[in-house]
Amino acid sequence: MDKTRLLRSSLLGLLLLCLFSSGIRAGVIIINGLSHNYKVTPGQVYKGTIELQNTENSPQTLKIYKRDYKFYYTGEAIYDPPASHARSNAQWIDLSPSYMELKGMEKTIIKYEIAVPASAANLTGTLWSVIMVEGVNTIDTSSLDKGFNVQTVIRYAIQIATDIEDTGVANLKFLNVGLNQAENERGIKIDVENVGERLLFPEMTLELFDEKGNAAGVFKSDKRRIYPGTSISFNLDVGEVKPGSYKALLLANCSDEDIFGVNITIDI
Repeated sequence: MDKTRLLRSSLLGLLLLCLFSSGIRAGVIIINGLSHNYKVTPGQVYKGTIELQNTENSPQTLKIYKRDYKFYYTGEAIYDPPASHARSNAQWIDLSPSYMELKGMEKTIIKYEIAVPASAANLTGTLWSVIMVEGVNTIDTSSLDKGFNVQTVIRYAIQIATDIEDTGVANLKFLNVGLNQAENERGIKIDVENVGERLLFPEMTLELFDEKGNAAGVFKSDKRRIYPGTSISFNLDVGEVKPGSYKALLLANCSDEDIFGVNITIDI
């Protein structure tokens, strides 16, 4: 086989993989949320369910499996095999079933159990993983004669977080604070990392003061979740603030007891 033909065959194979890779059609939805949080005691078992519905008339086969999950302020998200890091609880989770078929318009549940080992008494803080719900579609090769058949597909990652009672230290680190460099935006970009042991839900508040000490505005973000060892980025829109140099108080409110702050000077 010559190099040109080999290249064309490789490109066609890659294109088919992209167009026909398995996934949930957009009609399957998760009803009871994409994050489930538990406060657990070592030696105990906890039961949960994932509620889902097929909103289309055609059937859909689903594959259910576990992954570890980490994410970073750069936008990178990593789904590694179970038990890939020290704070994975994937080995505690038992799933049933691993495959299922939803009839058209059918509602159903995926059951899972979290068996927290007695040895977890030696652990502190939050452990987590995700349950992946992914469609398994049959490729209709006859459609290749008429052209490509592109389907919209979705994979769901349901986060299962377990807090070992009230243990663990909460700590948040400010990595970067500065102007958002994206075009057509005037925002303050804030990158933070969870350097503690517990899952946090920070809400950012930025209070600006001009050179005379007058209040120039208060800006808040929505709450976001951030696991130990992961990082996220916030963007606060300050489009109505006049250009200039400002003193600022930046607060990350994670709970009534866990508030982290820093004083900064920023040019807008």
